[in-house]
Amino acid sequence: MNPIIILWCHPRSVSSAMARIMLERGDLKVFHEPFIYLYYVGDGKKKLAYFDVHPDHPTSYVGIKEMILKGALDQPVFAKDMSYYVSDYIDKDPGFVKRVTNTFLIRHPAKSIPSYYKLDHAVLNEEIGLEAQWRHFEFAREVTGKTPLVIDADDLQRDAEATMRAYCAALDLEFLPHALSWSAEIPQQWKHVAGWHGDLAKTEGIGTKEGGNVDVNNSRTLRAYFEHHLPFYQKLRAFTLPIPT
Repeated sequence: MNPIIILWCHPRSVSSAMARIMLERGDLKVFHEPFIYLYYVGDGKKKLAYFDVHPDHPTSYVGIKEMILKGALDQPVFAKDMSYYVSDYIDKDPGFVKRVTNTFLIRHPAKSIPSYYKLDHAVLNEEIGLEAQWRHFEFAREVTGKTPLVIDADDLQRDAEATMRAYCAALDLEFLPHALSWSAEIPQQWKHVAGWHGDLAKTEGIGTKEGGNVDVNNSRTLRAYFEHHLPFYQKLRAFTLPIPT
């Protein structure tokens, strides 16, 4: 039975850059936010900007889960996805939580919120994503009896090599240095959300650009989002993987 590693994220957490590293390895089947089709299409929670919907992609929780499981029949799988996409379903499916290796990527909301707002002024509080991550983390810890891996985007941007070495070691994966750089073009299978990855398309490795220039203190709404999600970031931050300096 091939392993399935899922990186559960929140928006603008440098997650696509990390997924690109895993894609560049060349030894994993990589899914890029398959559950986005559940939240924005199947359940129709909101119309998402910069999202070119593929009509042949499954849109139900069960259909997307089966796609991931089927992908692991032939080779190991890595998926990058958002906890809030599955928050209505995941706590009713302990079997799937046990089947996959759950890992989490977080970023301080003072950085992720402005970056999201820059692309979508209609961002919802739920889409900030850190509360859903914390609840997902707690459930995974409860049903597996193990504490999931957590990494912080600050560590990834500060020292991508050390962070990925530690991440791979914790997952018993070989660290492949060549995966830390890539050609700037966005992979074909990510083109349906290309508008969200403009910065990634201009780089050939992990960068340090913040991605937003809005101060959350200058908006009552964004400040409320920040205050709501900061405690969940802090809780998750307490479990981050130690990164050698």
